[in-house]
Amino acid sequence: MNEYVYGDVAGELIFIKSDAAEQLALLHSEFATWGDAKNSLSAESWTDVVERFADGETDLPADGEVYDLDTVPGHADGDWPAWPAREMLRDVPQSVREQYGKVEDTIHDGEFLHFDVSDEVDIVQALQTHGWTCVRDDALVRKASGH
Repeated sequence: MNEYVYGDVAGELIFIKSDAAEQLALLHSEFATWGDAKNSLSAESWTDVVERFADGETDLPADGEVYDLDTVPGHADGDWPAWPAREMLRDVPQSVREQYGKVEDTIHDGEFLHFDVSDEVDIVQALQTHGWTCVRDDALVRKASGH
């Protein structure tokens, strides 16, 4: 399904699959405890968290421990979870990337796709020609992006 949300995050447009945005935003929520997170995240997201701890050879916090996403191996250094601006390199059709986007690079997090907010109407129209449904939701996209 090609249902996307998009929004302005620090002056650039970010497009995220709607279901992924919901899960990323939930992951970035301020749960009280790890038990709250386990009960609220999708089974897929929770499995991903558990696997991150296992791969990092770190014990999963107990349900009653205070939730802190930075304790998940890879989070504090930007390796996890998915970074929507980088995921756009994979998701956005090449013709739209080439016409409206700019691939930029960061020292620590690698390449990402930048869309200028001023091109919003043209970008959305171009994506719609590729079968995308685009709904603007700045708050959801910011939260899903970790802001």
